[in-house]
Amino acid sequence: MGHARAMMVPPGTDDAAAPPRAPRNGAGASVYGMELGIPLGGCRVLIADDSAFNRRTLTRFLQWAGITQVAFASSAEEVMERLESFAPDLLLLDAAMPRMDGIGVCRSLRGDPRWRDLPILMQSAVHSDQMRTVCFSAGATDLIAKPINPGECIARVRYHLERRSMVQELRAFHERVERDLRQARAMQLALVPEPAELAALAERNGLTVESVFRASDEIGGDFWTAFEFDGSRVGVFAADLSGHGIAAAINAFRLHTLLTRTPPEELRDPARLLRQLNLRLCEILPLGQFATAFYGVIDRADDTLLYAAAAAPSPLLATNFGFQPLDASGPLLGAFTDSAYTNRQVPLRRGDALFLYSDGLSEARDADGAMLGEDGLLRLAERAVAETPDRPLPALMARHAAIHGERLTDDVTALWITRR
Repeated sequence: MGHARAMMVPPGTDDAAAPPRAPRNGAGASVYGMELGIPLGGCRVLIADDSAFNRRTLTRFLQWAGITQVAFASSAEEVMERLESFAPDLLLLDAAMPRMDGIGVCRSLRGDPRWRDLPILMQSAVHSDQMRTVCFSAGATDLIAKPINPGECIARVRYHLERRSMVQELRAFHERVERDLRQARAMQLALVPEPAELAALAERNGLTVESVFRASDEIGGDFWTAFEFDGSRVGVFAADLSGHGIAAAINAFRLHTLLTRTPPEELRDPARLLRQLNLRLCEILPLGQFATAFYGVIDRADDTLLYAAAAAPSPLLATNFGFQPLDASGPLLGAFTDSAYTNRQVPLRRGDALFLYSDGLSEARDADGAMLGEDGLLRLAERAVAETPDRPLPALMARHAAIHGERLTDDVTALWITRR
């Protein structure tokens, strides 16, 4: 049951029917010298108490805080009905109501996802430590002891309403950021060739291309692309921009734009292309941001791979004689304007394969914290070819996930290109 006349009313204000003192505008208003802060006129409070006197008195306290949207309930059944129809921002709940008491109501509300975040201020005339423990265990946000002091009541109500407002703003901000990240991720995925487009390119050029592209944090700095030119040549470009997230993705978009604006005649010379990209990136990348990259030209006419690299992980060349790590050393893109890059050429005949990957794959760590490393990745590649020679990349990625888990700590790009 409730506790009628269990409220403390300030001297001179014991007439609960008297009109509330009009608060001054904005943060300058005060009660007992307590600054009221931001206006709460838009907030809704539900008072659940079976005592009409307590409901009137609490209403008056709330009016002093600038809260005029108040609804009432005198039983557990009415609480549930008012929650649906009134949608309060805060519930002032008496711990001792008829039939189902306030503690039972509080426990029931916390089991409903709709009210899990609703601030519930319980009021109780029992001041024992056990009572406090029971209230908080039931899910109460806070506890006000009867007789209720108006200044304390206003301060606690204000605190929890302001906190709820901030949580809602943060939640809305988080949802907006998640939505923006999903859109940015879709844009990043659009940088890599469409499967149908890639399959057509591979078919025209006697290649089989399998690829994996995953960002570790919604969006990242990896991207790759492939294009054909001069009738018998296919260019393959893979880059990894430093960092993760939005900044790395924006830099990936920049590099991709530079690449797509490169005249076809300048795509024949990998070292020259990297040199030009480096000069442009030095102009536009912020200090401390850079990229690793690999650019190779597969020439079907003379069965070669001509490539240059900028500190990229060592690609693996698979031939009848086994795997051969290729030298992919070179200066970072975007770090120094006077960087020079070197062309290297290796045979790439029918049946040979080129495995390109980003360091997100080779630098993955297992449950014990041990890094896979390029040697470890080489062993995974050898095992994948031995087990599934026709489609080694899916087998390699499955084995990699079994050892290092599905959750990525870095972006991952993997390309397995086979000459048919």
